[in-house]
Amino acid sequence: MASIIRPLLQATNFSSPFLRTLVPSVSLAYALQGLVAIPSIAAQTERFYDLSGSLTYISCTALSLYLPTIRARYAAAAAGSVKPAWPSLIQAAMGNSAGLNWRQVLLSAAVSIWATR
Repeated sequence: MASIIRPLLQATNFSSPFLRTLVPSVSLAYALQGLVAIPSIAAQTERFYDLSGSLTYISCTALSLYLPTIRARYAAAAAGSVKPAWPSLIQAAMGNSAGLNWRQVLLSAAVSIWATR
């Protein structure tokens, strides 16, 4: 798995923090929708339309939350230093986490609740 993730992280290592998160999230959305489109087009059905949309929203939301931590953990592993801990959603919601912002956690929770409808 590390052999797949490392080149993807390097390919999306833009100088802009906005692009560092946006490009992987958009790429993930297109990849998931493309994978679901193949059997849907072959069967000429929209049966998986809502499910694929919900999974895409939830996956992109999770990626946007944890991508900075994934990058930091791979950078620490490459440097041979201690990997940072995974940020806690509960601590971030209470304003106590250094890795996540409470606003991002709140909006991500709202998107996830909406996507699981």
